[in-house]
Amino acid sequence: MKTNINRRNFLKIGSAAGGGLVLAFLLPEVGCNSGSSVKAAACDPLQPSSYLKIESTGDVTICFARQEMGQGVNTSLPMIVAEELDADWSKVKTEIMTYNKDLARLNDPKPGEYYSTGGSQSVVADWTEMRKVGATAKTMLVKAAADKWKIPESQCSTANGTVTNKNNNTSLSYGELVCDAIKLPVPKEVKLKDPKDFTLVGKALPKKNLKTILAGNAKYGIDAKVPDMVYAVAERCPVLGGKIKSVDDSACKQVNGFIKTVQFEGTAVPMHLHAGVAVLATNVWSAMKARNVLKVVWDEGDKNHESTDELFHKFESRSKQKPANEIYTKGNAAKANDPSGNVLESAYAAPFLAHGTMEPMNMVASVKKDSCELWGTSQWPEWAARELAKELSIDEKNVKINLTYIGGGFGRRLYHDYMIEAVKIAKQHDAPVKVIWDRTDDIRNDAYRPANYHRMKASWSNDGKMLTWQHHVLSTSINVMIEGPDTKNPAEILGGAASDFWYDISNVHTAYSHVDFNLQRGWVRAVEICMNVFPIESFIDEVASKMKKDPLQFRLHLLSTMPKRTDNGLNQDPQRVAAVLKLAAEKIGYNNPRQANHYIGLAAHPFAFCPSYAAHAIEIEMIGPKKFRIIKVIAAVDCGIVVNPDGMKSQIEGGLAFALSQALKNEITVKDSRVEQNSFFNYDPLRFNEMPDIEVHYIQSNETPGGIGEVGMPTVAPALCNALAAAGFRPYRLPIKKDGFEWV
Repeated sequence: MKTNINRRNFLKIGSAAGGGLVLAFLLPEVGCNSGSSVKAAACDPLQPSSYLKIESTGDVTICFARQEMGQGVNTSLPMIVAEELDADWSKVKTEIMTYNKDLARLNDPKPGEYYSTGGSQSVVADWTEMRKVGATAKTMLVKAAADKWKIPESQCSTANGTVTNKNNNTSLSYGELVCDAIKLPVPKEVKLKDPKDFTLVGKALPKKNLKTILAGNAKYGIDAKVPDMVYAVAERCPVLGGKIKSVDDSACKQVNGFIKTVQFEGTAVPMHLHAGVAVLATNVWSAMKARNVLKVVWDEGDKNHESTDELFHKFESRSKQKPANEIYTKGNAAKANDPSGNVLESAYAAPFLAHGTMEPMNMVASVKKDSCELWGTSQWPEWAARELAKELSIDEKNVKINLTYIGGGFGRRLYHDYMIEAVKIAKQHDAPVKVIWDRTDDIRNDAYRPANYHRMKASWSNDGKMLTWQHHVLSTSINVMIEGPDTKNPAEILGGAASDFWYDISNVHTAYSHVDFNLQRGWVRAVEICMNVFPIESFIDEVASKMKKDPLQFRLHLLSTMPKRTDNGLNQDPQRVAAVLKLAAEKIGYNNPRQANHYIGLAAHPFAFCPSYAAHAIEIEMIGPKKFRIIKVIAAVDCGIVVNPDGMKSQIEGGLAFALSQALKNEITVKDSRVEQNSFFNYDPLRFNEMPDIEVHYIQSNETPGGIGEVGMPTVAPALCNALAAAGFRPYRLPIKKDGFEWV
């Protein structure tokens, strides 16, 4: 592949000895490379990292490689850079980093997966790197100013995009210093600020592109257009693993704008793509109209009679048998029971769940002999590029992905089945093809959060001491889908069903069993942590009630003796769990007198993916048997240093809406191996009028930042169910509408 590199992409600087030092080597598809300011630049920009560009005109552009899908990384990550840079935030522009697999960083000199966006890892993973990016540029600018003034660097200060001489208060803007700074070597070591000196991090700021979004000018994948592009929609086999038997597209030819149909086969591990027939047309409406008259006969295979009703019967039966995988053992739960017989056993269940992103799947693809180019969205472009290269038998370096803003991810776009489908279609046409899914396509061909079932058992002594805790998790494993049935790690046990269980009980045993089912599974926001926190925080509450103990004090007692753990990949502090639990209880008035028919439920957890902690307290009013109103929701969070409190609050509020949708009414049901839901009318997200009042409180901390995108979800369902249990109606499965609960 021939690449043209111009002077502005190959940045050269001279050293004091007269030699050359490459400050940054940027291919056209790497870094903040959107061009210079409209003003004439006096020299090349200062760009000590691909994430930052400072022009001699004074323009500052900060790029973010993590994918922006509403969670605010286009603001929080640049804020970290700007903090250490001491930039004028009002003049900072932010841009999406164009994808390139060879992106290297100051803190991580080897190329890595710096675009992938999931697991609430963006700030966690980029905190140090973004700080060093800003600090490195500032150090070079200060050095340039000090040399100009012939004073020590210690006699310079920085603020709002300027360097000031402390001796006489004269100042130079960063733009005025760029031409001198680019001649300096990039420092290998830089001093980072003490958090107490932060002036930007910790401020509540709106998203950088908020006005663009509100004006309808933000460009998402579904907005992508390229020259000579045609449109496609696909008719897919309703059963995973099925094949095409015959196709009759004669009626399609009567539709104005119809071009042709192309067929594509399904795929297996790691991306389970349904086989299908794509209809190509000059516009999307003609493609959809032609699909309506397309006739396809399918060979559905021998897995076309499975149902979720049958699956949950299998779960129940299998839960009483010996688990397939032993996960975690502490003490001896099998032999530690008290002869007095204080034992409680319960089962909890939750269904398959769709992502339900506002923007359905879409992708523009252009495939040539030895290369392909895509325009659209991906939460994990590194993985996608590798698999696309395999699909097309080309070199991975010849896969180009042009990334856009994402209109909702929630983990759906960590998968790339829709990208593989697009290239399978595009390689059969001599122009770019834009494949668009409608809402039915999106809901019926998702990568669903696994259906799951939990057999819980606990025992205690007559004097009120907890003796044993047993948890058998059953689910339709995600890893079996990605790695195949022979995977050595099928279990979905994070969130308390492993060594990360956060209550101090002497004898603990957890185990896992996979139950097979012919449906694509994938990561949905907070994934298995939501799956496991629901039964754990419900059952601990149920045990407290059985023991006639206050559920708040019962939890706090079990947390008080639990040691802090930093081994085996854990970074868990039970006292931080206790702190958010106490804060939630305080803010909802847990110990205050309550009105008649008002009840409060609590739940807390340490987030397994990163050192963040959350608790929810939910107050309800019962207005009839199994009929209630949510009065108030309190969310308490400890995620270390909060970069942007406004963004943090938005994530917790959005997480509440997402989690309440799942707790109250969301489920994917399957009959004859076909998903039954097809729209937001029967896979119903929370509506505006259903959103309860919520207060978000967070603990001020100087701990390293943890993630926030998912931490606020797992405790919502158990807190609500615990409030209902306090009223005498404990739900054992989600969504609670299945058991006749109503809300107003």
